[in-house]
Amino acid sequence: MSAPPPVTASGMLPVSDGHRIHWEEAGTRDGVPTLYLHGGPGGRLTPGHRRNAPAGRARMISLSQRGAGASTPSAGAPGAADLTGQTTAHLVADLEALREHLGVEAWIVQGVSWGSTLALAYAQAHPERVRGVVLVAVTSTCRREVDWITEGVGALYPEAWDAFAALAEEHAGFDRTDRSPRRLRLVEAYRRMLTGDDEHLVDSAARAWMSWEDAHIGIGAGGPAQTHAVPAQQVVGEYERGFARLVTHYWAHDGFVADWAVPWGAAPGSGLLGGMARLAGIPGVLIHGRRDVSGPALTAWELHGAWPGSELIVVEEEGHGGPAMAGHWREAVSRMVGP
Repeated sequence: MSAPPPVTASGMLPVSDGHRIHWEEAGTRDGVPTLYLHGGPGGRLTPGHRRNAPAGRARMISLSQRGAGASTPSAGAPGAADLTGQTTAHLVADLEALREHLGVEAWIVQGVSWGSTLALAYAQAHPERVRGVVLVAVTSTCRREVDWITEGVGALYPEAWDAFAALAEEHAGFDRTDRSPRRLRLVEAYRRMLTGDDEHLVDSAARAWMSWEDAHIGIGAGGPAQTHAVPAQQVVGEYERGFARLVTHYWAHDGFVADWAVPWGAAPGSGLLGGMARLAGIPGVLIHGRRDVSGPALTAWELHGAWPGSELIVVEEEGHGGPAMAGHWREAVSRMVGP
């Protein structure tokens, strides 16, 4: 496989709450602007995404979301447990700040996994700034998805889930036998451990969370771009701590999108699905793997059904990523960029 196009420009953009956002550009400066949104929350900005837009025709823009990657302050720094400046609304505002900073009128927005949730939130908030949307491994981070990926999918991986749940039962009051509506959710138990004062427990929770990520996401061709689990002989680092903190923070709050669509007249609690009509007329391609057991295709199907004119591609042989999905991604972006 050829090397991704090189970075041609980069910088740090000050935004709200003392955050500074790291951004990069590649491709052609006067090409069609594209924006790439990484997964997580808290994921890495890896160079491979630059292969998925035509370098000779696109101005490829990407960033590390606040608290992640090269952006500062890092959510994984020791003692960095105050995440009050971390909501989806903050991330959407950061994207608008970056667009204005770079002088972009409108761009094609690409999102992978959690990045697809953020892409939808941004597009619903600023449809006039979006030329098209490409979503890969589609999520909306609604409560149904979060409870499935943290608890329901444990039915497929009972050995891994028992180990994952045991730490929360011992240290955070989670009770796997409690089925009441007001029970403590496992994701909330982990959020509390990861933002607590006991640094040893923080690292133990981060290690357990990253091991669970690998357990449920690996089925199907491709899987994650990089493994998450921390080897037993290796200490938990800033990346793992920040990833686990940000994921549990956003997921425990259902992605901060539970009432996202309310300002546009949808029913409370309808989330991103209730705001899809705002994307009518915007080209959209949703690419999802049938074998993505941690993120069932139901979400992609529902979003496609609520998005007039969108295209849904379900790749039967792959899961949460894979070469066929990447091929569809490249083709979709190339079509949107045009000749």
